[in-house]
Amino acid sequence: ISRDRKKLDICVADINTGKSTVLIKERFNTYIESKQLVLIKNETEMLHWAERDGWAHFYLYNTKGGLIRQVTNGPFHVAGFEGFDEKSNTMYFTANGVNNDQDPYYAHLYKINLNGSGMKELNPGNFTFSVNMSDSNKYFVNNFSRVNTVPKSELRDNNGKLIMSLEEADLSQLFAAGYKFPEPFK
Repeated sequence: ISRDRKKLDICVADINTGKSTVLIKERFNTYIESKQLVLIKNETEMLHWAERDGWAHFYLYNTKGGLIRQVTNGPFHVAGFEGFDEKSNTMYFTANGVNNDQDPYYAHLYKINLNGSGMKELNPGNFTFSVNMSDSNKYFVNNFSRVNTVPKSELRDNNGKLIMSLEEADLSQLFAAGYKFPEPFK
C-alpha cells in the first residue's frame, strides 16, 4: 500500500521479478482513511473498504483489480469487517448509523450476501455493541452497554438468535457509593 494524505494505491508485487502493479487507486481532495484489505474465496477476490460516496462501504474486487460490485450501500458508516462465510457467500461487518432512530455512534453487527442483498442486523437494541465472531462464523459474543445501563454479554448465532445470556456487570458497590447513571440528552 502506497499512501499519502490524499492518495491510496493498493499494489501487488511479484516476488520473483520485483515488479509491482497497482490494483486499486483511491484519490480524494481530503485525507483518505483505510482499512486492511480482506482476501476471500481462496484469495481469488478481495474486499476493499473505502469512503467513495461520502459513506464508508465495502467494494468487491477480483485479484486483478477489477471492480465486481459495491457490496454495502446506503447512508451509514461501515466500521469494520468481522467475518466471511465461504459456503453461504455471507459477509459479517459492523456499522454505525443504519437505524435513524438510534444514536449514530452505536455500533451494530450486520450480515449481507456478497451480491449486496439481504442485509440484516444481528444484534438489535438501543445500545452500542462490541462483537467477537467465532472462527466458524456460526456464533458471536455480543457485549453491549450504554452510558446509562449495566454492561451485559450474551451468545448469539449468525442469524442473531439469542443462544444464552453470559454475564451482567455487578455495579452494586458503585451504586452503594452513590453513583447515578448520567442522563442522555439531545
